[in-house]
Amino acid sequence: MKVLVLNASPKQDRSNTMNVTDAFVSGFPEGTEVKRINVYAKDIKPCRGCFACWASKDGKCAIKDDMAEIIEAIREADVIIESFPLYFYGMPSQLKALTDRCLCLAEPYMGGKSADNQTFNKMRDDSIFDKKLVVISSCGYVELGPVYPALLAQYDLICGGRDRYTAVLCAEGEIFVTGKAKRQIAVYLDSIRKAGAEYCENGFKISEETMRKISIPILSATGFETLTSSHMNEGGWAATRQ
Repeated sequence: MKVLVLNASPKQDRSNTMNVTDAFVSGFPEGTEVKRINVYAKDIKPCRGCFACWASKDGKCAIKDDMAEIIEAIREADVIIESFPLYFYGMPSQLKALTDRCLCLAEPYMGGKSADNQTFNKMRDDSIFDKKLVVISSCGYVELGPVYPALLAQYDLICGGRDRYTAVLCAEGEIFVTGKAKRQIAVYLDSIRKAGAEYCENGFKISEETMRKISIPILSATGFETLTSSHMNEGGWAATRQ
């Protein structure tokens, strides 16, 4: 099994979210081939809407940058994991640019509708739907429900429904840089590792019970506020942003 991890945190190797992603992937079977791409280390120019890819028989983009390498990695992967922090209730800008540039994977849209009367692009290669997508995202809030609907609605449209991808969401992501609550973090990451194992063993699905368990915040709202306030007063946020 080939796994592609798209680390879309601007912090790259210092990403909070990668703590969750690494734990999830550690539950995958021995022998799993994992390729990691730091999206912010790549030259990814914005889509300019020229539709050269639609005019090309092979969907080749006219922009010369690192996207060709990323598209090839997507084509080769069995499981694609997008790992990123929540930014203004959506994905970080570099990942959005990458997503826009995936237009080359779609056929030109000429006004048709799908078999279930929905307005969507067809893919150039239907095998894209055989790939499994996992969205792993952390946020700095103490609860998930109010802050993720817009992001998940976008993925619903991109993938063609909530059942076409798996979302692993982590509240209180800033806790990873504080150097505190180590016991609680260890327990949480162990649950994430077990969820990764279940995902592979259960036909690339996570049970509702496991999803409920890993969606519980690491600390109480009061505990998180106390910890982060202390970290800020100690100059911790400034230090982590250097």
